[in-house]
Amino acid sequence: MMPPAAEWSVVVVSLIYLIGVWTVIGLMLRDMRHLSPAARRTLLWPFLAVLSLAVGDSFHTIPRMYRTFTGLPVPDVLNWFGRQWDWLALGLVISSATMSLFYFLLFQYRQERQNALWTLGTWVMLGLLVIRLGILPCPLNGWEGNAAPGWRVYRNIPFTLMGLLVVLAFFRDARAAPSRERKLLETIAWCMVFSFAAYWVTVLGAVRYPVLGAMMLPKTIAYLIAVILLYRLLTLRYPEEAPSYG
Repeated sequence: MMPPAAEWSVVVVSLIYLIGVWTVIGLMLRDMRHLSPAARRTLLWPFLAVLSLAVGDSFHTIPRMYRTFTGLPVPDVLNWFGRQWDWLALGLVISSATMSLFYFLLFQYRQERQNALWTLGTWVMLGLLVIRLGILPCPLNGWEGNAAPGWRVYRNIPFTLMGLLVVLAFFRDARAAPSRERKLLETIAWCMVFSFAAYWVTVLGAVRYPVLGAMMLPKTIAYLIAVILLYRLLTLRYPEEAPSYG
C-alpha cells in the first residue's frame, strides 16, 4: 500500500477525474441527440470508449475511496482459485479490462473515420485485446496484492502495444488534419504516451518503492486531459459529420 499522503492524493485526483469523465459522457449524450443517424453511428465508438473507461475506473476508485475515507479494509467479494479478492481487487481487474476496451474502441473510431473499419490493424488490435482479457483473470496476477514474479509486466505488454497502435494512428492522422484538429490529435497522443510512461514507472517500481504508486496521479491527469480533448475534437467534427446538427 502507498504511504497515507500519497493514497489520499490518488483518491482526490481520481474523484476529480471521475467527475470530469462522467461530465464528458453527459455532454456526449446531449450532443448525440442532435446529430444525424449516420453521425451518431460514427460517434458511438468514442462514446463507448469513454463510457468503458468511466465505468471501469469507478469499479476500483470507489473501493479505494471507501478504504481511505473510513480506514476500514475493503470487504471481500469472492475466492478466486484460492485467492481472496476484495472489491478493490475485482475493481482492478474490471478497470484493466475496460482500459483495454477503451483503446480498441478508440481505434475503431479512427478506422471508421478512415473508411477502413476491418483492416489488418483492427485484427491486430482485436487479437491484443483477446490476449489481454485472457491474461487478466489469471490468479498469478495477484490482484489482491501478491503477484507472481513477472506477471505485472506480462499482463501489460499487450495493453501497451494497443496504446502504441492508437498513438501511432493519431500521429499519422494529425499530419493530414486541419490545423486545429492536428493540434488536438497530437496532444491527445502525447497524453497517452505520458500516461503509459507514468504507468510503467508504477508497474516496475511500486512493489519495491510503494511511493512510486503516486505516479498514478500524473497518469490519471493525462487520461482526463485526453478525454476532454477528445470531446473537443468531436465537437470540431460535428458539422462535418452531421450537416443536420441543430
